[in-house]
Amino acid sequence: MNWDAALARADVLAARHRAAGEILKFARAVLRFQKEIYRKAKAANRDEACRLDTGMLASFFPDFLQLAEKYGPPALAAQAQKMQDRQDWEDLLRACWKQERGRQEVLARAILQPYVQYLSERWHVEVGVLGEAGGACPFCSRPPLLSIANGKRMLVCSLCSYEWAFPDKECPGCRAQPLEQHRHRAFPHLRVDGCPSCRKYLKAVDLSRDPVAVPVVDEMASPELDRLARDRGFTKFERNLAGQ
Repeated sequence: MNWDAALARADVLAARHRAAGEILKFARAVLRFQKEIYRKAKAANRDEACRLDTGMLASFFPDFLQLAEKYGPPALAAQAQKMQDRQDWEDLLRACWKQERGRQEVLARAILQPYVQYLSERWHVEVGVLGEAGGACPFCSRPPLLSIANGKRMLVCSLCSYEWAFPDKECPGCRAQPLEQHRHRAFPHLRVDGCPSCRKYLKAVDLSRDPVAVPVVDEMASPELDRLARDRGFTKFERNLAGQ
């Protein structure tokens, strides 16, 4: 994730896809917030390359809830409003890190994401080996958020943003093949890859069709593709930062 490139892309897509304007307004606010978490994580430069500093991250929670309540989609804003009086931020972050699902998971993940990206980058530089990559992230074991097509297929982690190669026609969940592909005319560089076996889906971003796309932002700017997938009975591997 390049935060400045993502923010600039959100501005471009907001002008191009008016229906996604509110989602992209929220995306811009979240990306600016995450950029500050990432900056603070790098500045701290702690000794361990795989240690979660929940104390530091918890300090961001109250302001982020206000942001989500002000700019977030209705369901996410209502969730943030209900959490305003809570104080167990570190417990929520640990639960998200351990992949314990709950209603607050999307909000906690938004705070965790830039910090875990920093940890992943450090691990890659300092250790170098991330092990065998399957359908889940080799660093943090999260499912993919999306895939990138650019000569070969790369999966993008839904938490740390790590990218790893994966067979083009296989489902990351159950390894079944081939996948069903569905498109929407408004997004020629995007498609839905749905598994007819486990009924899970990912969006794929084809960089050969749009080299300036920022996959995480383009994925959020295309809710029509999510509706198309749901109408066909598919469930997303992992929701994005807007809860879609």
